Amino acid sequence: MINLIGQNNEVINFIDSDFLDPMYDCDFTNIVDDIKFMRGSYEYRRPCGWKRIAVKVLNKYGDNAWLGKAAKKGSWRYESDPNEWPVSYHGTDKFNARSIAETGFDITRGKRFKFGYGIYSTPDINVAALFANKFIHNNEVYCLVFQNRVNPQTLNKINTSIGEYWISPKSDDIRPYGICIKKLGKIYP
Repeated sequence: MINLIGQNNEVINFIDSDFLDPMYDCDFTNIVDDIKFMRGSYEYRRPCGWKRIAVKVLNKYGDNAWLGKAAKKGSWRYESDPNEWPVSYHGTDKFNARSIAETGFDITRGKRFKFGYGIYSTPDINVAALFANKFIHNNEVYCLVFQNRVNPQTLNKINTSIGEYWISPKSDDIRPYGICIKKLGKIYP
């Protein structure tokens, strides 16, 4: 069970372990990339500086071609499969984290569509973090972002002043497969 603890020690959300796949967790906190990674025909900007908790997705959507080939535990996958979907990130608030992890994105819950109708994500985790839930635990501030795969056939790319947005027009076009958490710093009394 993942509990996100709010400022007054209230549990603000949780994700049941039945929806997680620890075998695919990955700690990127001390990783600095000096090579370019690809997923499908898109650059994959790995979540360096973050810890990724894997969401259980194998066989959830039929075949697993959208994920590419799995890397062996403890190793990196450097090659890309042309049929796999590119990686994106989505920052969200504390009220949406549980439902996204458990059932995926729901476009009908969207309220703002500044650049068109769809689920917004970005290939840059730092841009997603601008829209992410921040929470405090043991006087430390953390940030939560979802790591996703997006259908390249329906993807609409928009360049903005803060970075590139990817818009997926249907809920089925974006699939969360990881929860990235980063420690942002201490709260000093």
